[in-house]
Amino acid sequence: FEQFKQNARMMVRNAIRCGIIEKLSCEVCGTDQSVDGHHDDYQKPLDVRWLCKKHHAEHHKNLKQEE
Repeated sequence: FEQFKQNARMMVRNAIRCGIIEKLSCEVCGTDQSVDGHHDDYQKPLDVRWLCKKHHAEHHKNLKQEE
């Protein structure tokens, strides 16, 4: 599982650098500061949701509460 995560992150970094995908603003608040790509499925490495650090952390917190 950890290998999937590492590969997906690397593919996103490379795709941004090559211009294949564009890093966007946070889909929740619209900021363009400290935005991360969030993977709902690491087997779809270029399918990311863009979330700022705050909303990314909140998303993971909500996921843990659902378990």
